[in-house]
Amino acid sequence: MLKILLLFTYMYVGTSNAILYDCFTGEPVNRTLLRIYQERDAVANCTVEIKPCDPTEWRRVDGSCNNLKYPSRGTQRTPSHRVLPPVFSHDYEPRKAVSGESLPLPRRLRTQLLLVGRTTDMKLTQLFSYYVLFMISDVLSSHDIINYLQNITTCCTPEGQNNYNCIPIKVPVDDPVHRFSGVRCLNLTRPQSFQTFKCLDNGTTFARIVFQTPLFDLSHIYEYRPGFINRLRTFENGLMKIEEEDGELFPPTDPNSNYCYQNQRPKETRCHMYQVNNVLGSNLWIILLYRHHNQIARELYRLNPSWDDERLFYTARDINMAISVQIYFYELLPIIFGKRNMIRDGLIGRGEGFRDLYDETIEPRMSDEYFFGMRWFHMIQKTNMKLYDKDGYYIKTYPMANVTARTGFFAVDNNMQHIIQGSFRQLGGTFDWTVDYDMADRLLGGILFSSDATTSDIKKGRYFGMQSYVNYKEFCTNRKYTSFADLKDSFSEEGLYRLMEAYKDPKDIELMAAMWLEKPVKGGRIPETLYCLLTEQYRRSIKSDRHWYERPNRPHAFTEEQLKAIRKVTIAGMLCAIGDFVTEIQPHAFFGISPSNPLTKCSSSRIGKLDLTPWKECN
Repeated sequence: MLKILLLFTYMYVGTSNAILYDCFTGEPVNRTLLRIYQERDAVANCTVEIKPCDPTEWRRVDGSCNNLKYPSRGTQRTPSHRVLPPVFSHDYEPRKAVSGESLPLPRRLRTQLLLVGRTTDMKLTQLFSYYVLFMISDVLSSHDIINYLQNITTCCTPEGQNNYNCIPIKVPVDDPVHRFSGVRCLNLTRPQSFQTFKCLDNGTTFARIVFQTPLFDLSHIYEYRPGFINRLRTFENGLMKIEEEDGELFPPTDPNSNYCYQNQRPKETRCHMYQVNNVLGSNLWIILLYRHHNQIARELYRLNPSWDDERLFYTARDINMAISVQIYFYELLPIIFGKRNMIRDGLIGRGEGFRDLYDETIEPRMSDEYFFGMRWFHMIQKTNMKLYDKDGYYIKTYPMANVTARTGFFAVDNNMQHIIQGSFRQLGGTFDWTVDYDMADRLLGGILFSSDATTSDIKKGRYFGMQSYVNYKEFCTNRKYTSFADLKDSFSEEGLYRLMEAYKDPKDIELMAAMWLEKPVKGGRIPETLYCLLTEQYRRSIKSDRHWYERPNRPHAFTEEQLKAIRKVTIAGMLCAIGDFVTEIQPHAFFGISPSNPLTKCSSSRIGKLDLTPWKECN
């Protein structure tokens, strides 16, 4: 039977003119390796089939052929990059302290280092954190979360004690919250890896697996899995399938899906059939940019009725992707990175023209430090969501945790328009060392009785094999840090004191714990070391992406006028174009409404909207 299956596999690959690549190595799969994967029933997770690359084709939906020398790099399950090699103790368990003892309990560390409360940033809106979450979910899959929410829920039971995949969070008896509740354990599972899916042998160096493309390509909207995009397309005028409910537009739904854990049935039935049903901010923008594709495609068809469906679809997709990245890099990130810092470090350009930093020797990968570092943004999440009607009148406050994995909520009681209105009217959370109540104790609402995002971040850092904070600090500054005194310039006096109380040696300090308390980068608002690690990733993302939208030499590149049109689009213009009943908004919608940033009619020239006339072809 095995011989027949092996022969069939090679016949299939041969007749489809495609090559089977190993996801981890990026090399074509030979007969021996294929036999091993078949015996393990691991072919689907450990290999990817890729048709020959055409250097002139559009960006592929599955991410393949982005790098012509390494065609499989850029697809889902591309291995992550490491800024510093992972460090573990025996059998890939978390590293020990310098003394040889275990590091402090994660929950105790969190309660010792962070304050819990609800603070307000007097400048930035909730929209800021929503869009950050959306861009994170473009490159980070949710399979690890699903694993402990759905697949393995018994880590705090006797059954879980013998389950290798369980890494439950121990809650101290004197915990400031759970000493009253009686909860002594929070469910959590190990990060899933190439070893988990039998692509690498157990006992080999831990390597995380991510089921998402490592490119900013809206793969969480256009579906990266082979062939799935065809299920979303109408194949008419470049459009995607859309469903209407109570006058609002949504991606196709699967009412029988079990991924919308918190839907309140029978009223709430919507659940994305293909897109991820995740946290509110990301889910909101998945819906909005899905709509945006069709809006672009319709206007392109009006301008160019002779274009066929293929050209309309891929042009609309290309514009949609470019706008999402333009807003992120040129409107959002400068607020927290500092615009001058970003120009200096090559993340953005000075003017409106092209930029071409492509380097084919750099493989498109996301670093584990990036995935881990972005968890720091749990600190700025404000979880009391305020809803407003289309005229700007306050309706009510709703717990955001209760909307996680609850896509059906968007489609009832005009909630979609109320959430959108609230996103740019409500101020967000502060950049400090205070974590919101719900983030600290009920992140997942009714899905789990208790869950602590920030404690999970510490625990996951250990199982990611993150090195000591001072090692990353040395990477970023090229200086040595051997004592607590060496760190005095990076922390306030109180912040350093808290770390000294928690850790016995500076080399014990964990990356996330330090970033909670570290001073912000000069000219920006995020911790110095976080800025360093994110900059390292974004620089590689730009250089490794052959289809980066600012390149003049990429396939189907924008003209100068088209690129200028992309650069003029703002988040405010996007909400005017695709937000339900948004007729006025402040021009700089990541910032709160103020005398210098007043509510403005969407028809105003102050609102940066998309003009597609540069795409009109002369007949």
